[in-house]
Amino acid sequence: MGLIFGSMHLVKKFGLESPEYSPLIRIGYAVGTTLLLAFTFYLKSVIQQKNDTTALEYDDPTPGSQTGRIETTVCKYDLSEVAKLQKSTLFTVAIVLFMHFKFGYIQPLILQSILPLFNLYKNPLFQIHVLSKPAVDSLARPWIPENPF
Repeated sequence: MGLIFGSMHLVKKFGLESPEYSPLIRIGYAVGTTLLLAFTFYLKSVIQQKNDTTALEYDDPTPGSQTGRIETTVCKYDLSEVAKLQKSTLFTVAIVLFMHFKFGYIQPLILQSILPLFNLYKNPLFQIHVLSKPAVDSLARPWIPENPF
């Protein structure tokens, strides 16, 4: 939360909302988003190389789902989580670019240049496969998404 308010304060303090800074902010956004997507593809390759075929069984967390219990492997579960991360990243890119080019908002570009990289660092996939932390406690599968509120 401090990151959001801090970046908003810096935008106003340094006058980054002026059109002359738009190209630099767009480049920063493109670099941040490219780094995020590159990390997701790296995660995907690391998961595929490990090919952990340990059985994983859990209840379907989808509200109103009729399937009940899901049986999969750790590899397939992790790959599906990477796919979710990639889809949400691309959806966010579409929303942010629409807001920027349609309405001229600069702040979402600045926030989305930094915030997703911090979120990636906190992501269980990154913690397990890049930082080599054990998949126990809060990193144990299946992961329950955090409530953003």
